[in-house]
Amino acid sequence: MVVMSERVLSEERMARAMRESDGGFDGRFYVGVHSTRIYCLPSCPAKLPLLKNVRFYATREQAIAAGLRGCKRCKSEFYPDVLPEWYHAALKYMKANLSEKLDEEKLMSLTGVEISTLRRTFSKRIGQTPLAFHRELRLRQARKLIEGGADYLGAGFDCGWESASGFRAAFEKQFDVTPGSIRKSRN
Repeated sequence: MVVMSERVLSEERMARAMRESDGGFDGRFYVGVHSTRIYCLPSCPAKLPLLKNVRFYATREQAIAAGLRGCKRCKSEFYPDVLPEWYHAALKYMKANLSEKLDEEKLMSLTGVEISTLRRTFSKRIGQTPLAFHRELRLRQARKLIEGGADYLGAGFDCGWESASGFRAAFEKQFDVTPGSIRKSRN
């Protein structure tokens, strides 16, 4: 039994969360697999351990004190920041390069990761594909420029759009207002 700030999770409930790989319990408790000397998150994708080899811990520190090390699959020692380094590198690149349209080939060569993995990770983490996320960043930058007094066509071109109509359509879809009306409301 593990006490979680006034709430008690039974071993049966923790075992069920582990069997179901329930990510909703990540961080609420840790699964110590004593046969391998590793502690995992309940959602770990590794092969399910035998229940006789498992002990549950309320904190990471308790698992470490029991002589266990973090799992390399679920990255339990880094929870809640369990994202791979390439994800952070991709985000940094996207935020630093708002003046160009990003394509999947560029992103794959930058990260060294297959596009399906990129899409899946971004969708799981932020609810968008990497290209949709980058497009949104560029549109927000364009809006900032327009609100700061820039011509809306210039803002669109500065943020990587190659046509005025494409920029206007994307802007209106994102913000439910045309870039020209943002400019007019500023004056």
